Amino acid sequence: MTNDNVRKFKMHKGLKASIAFFIASLVSKGIAYITTPIYIRLLTSEEYGQVSLFLTWFQVFAIVATFCLERGVFNTGMVEYPEKRDEYSLSMLILSNVITLCFSVVLIFSYPLISFILKIDLPLIVLMCVLFFFQPAYNFWVCRQRYEFKYKALILWSIILAVLSPTISIICILNADEGARLYPRILGAEITFILVYIGFYIYLGIKNKWKIETKYWKTAFFFNLPLIPHYLSTYLLGSSDKIMISHIVSDSATAYYSVAYSVAAIAGIVWTAVNGSLIPFTYEKCKVRDFKSIDKVTKPILTVFAVCCVGVIMLAPEVVKIMARSDYMEAIYVIPPIVGGVFFQVQYFIYANILYYYKKPKLVMIGSVTAVVLNIILNYIFISIYGYIAAGYTTIVCYLIQAIIDYFAMRKVENEKIYDMRFIVLLSAGIIFVSLISNLTYNTPVIRYVLVAIIIIVGIVMRKRIFNIIKFSSK
Repeated sequence: MTNDNVRKFKMHKGLKASIAFFIASLVSKGIAYITTPIYIRLLTSEEYGQVSLFLTWFQVFAIVATFCLERGVFNTGMVEYPEKRDEYSLSMLILSNVITLCFSVVLIFSYPLISFILKIDLPLIVLMCVLFFFQPAYNFWVCRQRYEFKYKALILWSIILAVLSPTISIICILNADEGARLYPRILGAEITFILVYIGFYIYLGIKNKWKIETKYWKTAFFFNLPLIPHYLSTYLLGSSDKIMISHIVSDSATAYYSVAYSVAAIAGIVWTAVNGSLIPFTYEKCKVRDFKSIDKVTKPILTVFAVCCVGVIMLAPEVVKIMARSDYMEAIYVIPPIVGGVFFQVQYFIYANILYYYKKPKLVMIGSVTAVVLNIILNYIFISIYGYIAAGYTTIVCYLIQAIIDYFAMRKVENEKIYDMRFIVLLSAGIIFVSLISNLTYNTPVIRYVLVAIIIIVGIVMRKRIFNIIKFSSK
């Protein structure tokens, strides 16, 4: 096979795998959206808020408890040790376990001192620690499947978990008394995951005959150590709102805000569809300093994403009616600023992609840490005054500031013009305008439907460009 044929084969295989991974992700997220209205109707607003709080703390603690070893450092190991991938995977798993055990001891023994902050029962904290111990086995397996383009087994297990976990959880809820469904909801879902994770844990151990090499530990630990503040800040910027709303307002308010956040996340699915291909494309063009091509591809992507954001904002009342009970309808008023924040979060990604290419992750960390600190301060001030809806507006402000910081960090690293900033600023101004005035249209459906019709017409007119965006990764 000639070099050109090998290259075409790899591109075809990579594209095929990327499409398969996206479909699997879409199916999983689709099932999550289908089950969300079921959970909302089966649980009280207080219980749904407590579930959201549990999941938020779980994601925050997981960053420290597992050290996010399945991220960049694991792929580096796949490159550097191609003949010892089984050994490397198991070694990373045991390192993760050591970190988890240390974290768990500290968390459980300090629980009496911080329980008023967490607002979570101790048994649920213990459940978290068990998940932290076994979950990395599945995460490492997933990362390796993605790296080696082995998508069939990954798709199968993704769908199995996406279906099995909520199914068992819903069965547990239905067999519990009304008003006492918090534990059945969480345990039904998470114990299902734990059993699967244990299976992968044993699989990884047997496959490498339980042999580990601690020589990999030091490099992996110190590679990820400076990234932990960035990972924490990135997640907290989108989730600290729920924690603070629970403390300042109520669990019910957290439930309303969580529903609004779930609706806003619909726009993020569009970005997920293209970002996996945009990163290698950006790196390839940076390598040859073809910045015009980056702008040429990114501009229509941002435009399409902005249109999707406006569509989600305009249809917020209808989406909430489908997803939740009538008492959740007030959540529609916090959706516009959250969706606007998602748009600026996407801008952060396009600037950060350049910074990661030039291996400047510390500059990315500056933006994320600054934004999350500011978000906590603003939330503390304005949630107390205006209620949980204020958290949506602090979110859009902080994501905007993060995008600005990352833009100037990008310019510091690369002086050449990469993006058409005049166009991006105008598009951003449009999103801010829609986020601010859309609430006024929620009581006038006719105006909203006309605007949605305009969006659809724009989509039809731009259909060729949209198709080109989908196809650009295969070129």
